[in-house]
Amino acid sequence: MKLHISAKNNVEVSETLEAYVERKVSKLGRYLPTISEGKVEISQEGAKLPEQRFTVQITLDSRGVLIRAQEKSKDIRTAINKVVDVLSKRIERYKGKLYDKGRGI
Repeated sequence: MKLHISAKNNVEVSETLEAYVERKVSKLGRYLPTISEGKVEISQEGAKLPEQRFTVQITLDSRGVLIRAQEKSKDIRTAINKVVDVLSKRIERYKGKLYDKGRGI
């Protein structure tokens, strides 16, 4: 799986953070092996609430089907963990629909 990590609004992505994102997102390939590409956008917003300071958005491409999730948190790593949890639930739901229709992967 190819993974593109981009940062917006003066967020610096260090090598350790990049490795952390790759490790977390690559685990999603276990659930859906047809994922060919992933895009991760990390941004910082000037929100009043500190719980919504960092936004992490991940978009996965699996044979033309886009699976996307976005989460906000006061810490980048917490936002990454939240968005990976949401994506795993969405992948599980997507696979359930495929198996229900008889087109299982």
